[in-house]
Amino acid sequence: MAVSKERIDYLLNHLNDKDLELVIDLMERLVQNNKQSDIPIDDEPTTDEDMIAIKAAHEAMNKGELINLKDIEHELRN
Repeated sequence: MAVSKERIDYLLNHLNDKDLELVIDLMERLVQNNKQSDIPIDDEPTTDEDMIAIKAAHEAMNKGELINLKDIEHELRN
């Protein structure tokens, strides 16, 4: 799907101020990430500490100990 700058302008002009702040933050992050595309991939080996953290994250996920995206969105908007 081709996206035109005119379409983006139209959509931006119809957002409320709070939503506009979220969109601007996202756009700034995307632009920043594009600037960092020449940063080399981390090729260091995975440590035992890394593996412990990964295992803990998997366990938390399996227990449902995650933050719901809708809760984060609500917090950012209010």
